[in-house]
Amino acid sequence: MILVPFFSASHSHAAADYSKGLLDGKPINFLDYRSGAVMGTTNVVTDGNLDNYVLLSPNILGYTFPGAVDAQYLKVRYRVDGGADNDLIVFIYYADGSNNMFRLYGNAITDGVVKLAKPIKSFRLSKSNGFNRYVYELNVFGTPDTTPPAVPTGFTGTAGDSTVTLSFDRNTETDFSHYVLYTDGVPRKYLDAEVDLEKNNSRKILLNGLKNGTKYTFYLTAVDADVNESARAGPIILTPRLPDTIPPAVPTLSGQAGNESVELQWTPGKEDDLAGYMIYQNGTTLRKLGVDNRLKITRLQNNKIYSYEVSAFDTSGNESARSNMVSVTPKNPVTETEQEAKDGYLLVTWTETEGATGYKIYLNGRLIDTVGPGVREYRITRAMGYNPANLVNKGEARAIFKDGSEGGSSNPNTPPGGGFLDNPLSFIGIPEMLKTSISFLMMYAPFILIALAVVFSPVLYELLVRLIAWLSKKNLKGS
Repeated sequence: MILVPFFSASHSHAAADYSKGLLDGKPINFLDYRSGAVMGTTNVVTDGNLDNYVLLSPNILGYTFPGAVDAQYLKVRYRVDGGADNDLIVFIYYADGSNNMFRLYGNAITDGVVKLAKPIKSFRLSKSNGFNRYVYELNVFGTPDTTPPAVPTGFTGTAGDSTVTLSFDRNTETDFSHYVLYTDGVPRKYLDAEVDLEKNNSRKILLNGLKNGTKYTFYLTAVDADVNESARAGPIILTPRLPDTIPPAVPTLSGQAGNESVELQWTPGKEDDLAGYMIYQNGTTLRKLGVDNRLKITRLQNNKIYSYEVSAFDTSGNESARSNMVSVTPKNPVTETEQEAKDGYLLVTWTETEGATGYKIYLNGRLIDTVGPGVREYRITRAMGYNPANLVNKGEARAIFKDGSEGGSSNPNTPPGGGFLDNPLSFIGIPEMLKTSISFLMMYAPFILIALAVVFSPVLYELLVRLIAWLSKKNLKGS
């Protein structure tokens, strides 16, 4: 059972000082002498009054410190019935897991002292036989704890309709006692058990009944069992408000395809409470972003069509409608190629293509050679099929990528189509046509004249004979 203290004024003692100890005014536990279960508490033996006492029958006294205590000695005022050889047993449990037992003798009111060799965790006072034990006062003396807990971390808050929710990380000190929340300078104590759990190591306080439109300032401290208070976390200034149900404006989206990638850009939102954007790919959520208004998406499949939309959301969770849909098709990049006719060869040059592991060289759509990624020019000679007399000579450099795919080529000096003419006259203008015709005639003039002579000589001979005959007849008539 729980013992009720007995008070007596019949004892008079010499003055003794039990104050300025680590247990001043603290409640001491009554423990079941068999199981050690807590049966109740008393502060009679820590109040500094040497005349009142508690009786150990059958329960015992015990106290457990929140953490290891660097104490020098335990002092107890006691009396034992049944003779001078009866004792009061003191069990000391050290912080390192070891323990020790001390016996205090005497049937008169005595001040007993137990020296402590190392930091302790707890102690117990009990009796060894049926005689009564009276404990008037006890205390533990040593180095007091003046170290405050750590400042609470992760202190954040959100405002709602007449409410504020404050979140913070859990303090882990072994002697931690409680939190103090200061609201506009007014402190309120919160025990750890009263604070709602959000996660295993997090805490959350919900304040209700606040006035919408009013600013509140919050600080938070942690307090240990020795009433050491940490520095303040904060301030956090919040204004409760009516729920926001207005979403941000709808963004306008544009996109640009790249090699296995797409670059998206959209009009930035101007709302003060803008929190970020949601990106949708092919109708499903792809990613949640902050307030940046551009995104590069990689690891896509070339030559596949992708559709994208974007929406904006605010700090209250309101999401706008989705933007216009943009469809893009990633593709291997085109290598910018140029060519120049030289004496006996065609010089093909090109710019570097990002990600290329090499380049393939083509003439009129026919593969000529493959070169490394550092090469930027190539000579296509007559032996390779280059013929300056051809109406069209289209040289190309196409990039090769690590997956074996091949990019395109852009050569502004030749007609499109890889050397095959869709429109035979589309590649040439009047100046180019005259230049080509003159070159053609100069190269093949001897052969053309011979061919004309062979084809037209009989006709010319007959025409000449008839002309001579006609002139002869005319002369005869005239004479």
